Amino acid sequence: MQPRSSNRLITLAVGLCIAGINLGAKEPAAEEDSTQTVKHRSFSTGVAAALAASMPKYDPPKPAEKKPEEEDVDLRDVDKPRNQIIRLPEYVVQEKKPPVFRERDIYTTKGLAELAKRRYLSQSVQALNRYTIPLFGMSAEAYAMMLYAEDERLENISELNASADDVGLVDPENARQIREATRDTYQRGFDYTYRKKP
Repeated sequence: MQPRSSNRLITLAVGLCIAGINLGAKEPAAEEDSTQTVKHRSFSTGVAAALAASMPKYDPPKPAEKKPEEEDVDLRDVDKPRNQIIRLPEYVVQEKKPPVFRERDIYTTKGLAELAKRRYLSQSVQALNRYTIPLFGMSAEAYAMMLYAEDERLENISELNASADDVGLVDPENARQIREATRDTYQRGFDYTYRKKP
């Protein structure tokens, strides 16, 4: 590595000396082409040739070979389990989760009343209560909606009690507050017993 760099320095020094000697001599005038401009060098062509000869040849890097794109390998063929477990390909889901709608969010008031009638009243009850007198009772829709609201209330109570049981494993005080809030929200009537302090 070092001899090559010293060779370059010597060649460069010789070239500069020759350039200094040839400063008085004029280079032969190059024929100017109308389409190409000629650059004039500050040293002779001999020095330029000597410098070019001492420089290493430019060897452009070979372009990287383009590998054909490998198809996605199915791991079911490559990595077969010993215990006959079926492996499914991996999927990445990038969609947002759809919102969870309740029946009250989907149906209109009239549609919810029809749903409650179909769910809680049989066809014979609906046929017998087709006509109601407003002063002497409630309509079939109102009775069905009352049953629907009661089922909804009981379902909410059971979900909150299940959540309180789960929270109670970690934080019993917070679970107690959830149960009290559930009773305050969904209790019917007045109960003297659950508010008593020990």
